[in-house]
Amino acid sequence: MSIANIILAATFGVAGATLGCRALLRRRHLRKLGFTADDLSSKENFYRRLGEITVQRMPRKISLIASDNHPWSKKGEYARSAAALERLGFERNSVFAASPQKWVAEVWLSKEEGLFAVILDQPPLGIHTNVVVEYKDGSTVSFENTDECGRRHLENHNWIHCGPIMLDDLLQRALRDRHGDYVGQMQLRDCIRAYERALNENLAWRQKIGFTADEIKQSQERARRYQSLQRKLS
Repeated sequence: MSIANIILAATFGVAGATLGCRALLRRRHLRKLGFTADDLSSKENFYRRLGEITVQRMPRKISLIASDNHPWSKKGEYARSAAALERLGFERNSVFAASPQKWVAEVWLSKEEGLFAVILDQPPLGIHTNVVVEYKDGSTVSFENTDECGRRHLENHNWIHCGPIMLDDLLQRALRDRHGDYVGQMQLRDCIRAYERALNENLAWRQKIGFTADEIKQSQERARRYQSLQRKLS
């Protein structure tokens, strides 16, 4: 959760909430969670109800809290991402835990105006990177090196899934698509403010509109594909 997947899809908080519901798929737990016989009568009904439960379990607010000594879930993947950002001129800054969820975000500052990067460690989706652009009206666009999540996104805080591309290409995509009304050079406090706003406005929007059965189905299928790939690579 699908700044997505979670929320993460995407928002990052939303994504985290959706993927966390995979544990619900064991039938013996479903009735305790509020599933009825009708909910279990078809896949459409099941995913519709799972979407309702996902919304109920989403946090009302996500706060980014400074965190020291985070043990990255995939140290090699993190090291490659960090080295690429350094080579591209980004400056490593603080790590933040997304409370009350379990993912973390490391913020990287840029000399480019209106732009910063974030390395996310978001189990079970692992590590990926966002390049975020903020505009003067408070809106943001996050470009991330993940596959399409299959979920709708809030228009003024959009997540663009660019596929598993190199960070050089991710940065070039953000610079190419950035229009002229972006903010000036961003400090750490600016990045945290922009990121939290995008997360929480996405959460509020998602709590209002909910999830369609198809969005939940695609999120589950995406999680299964990712875990299957990780098993093959391990």
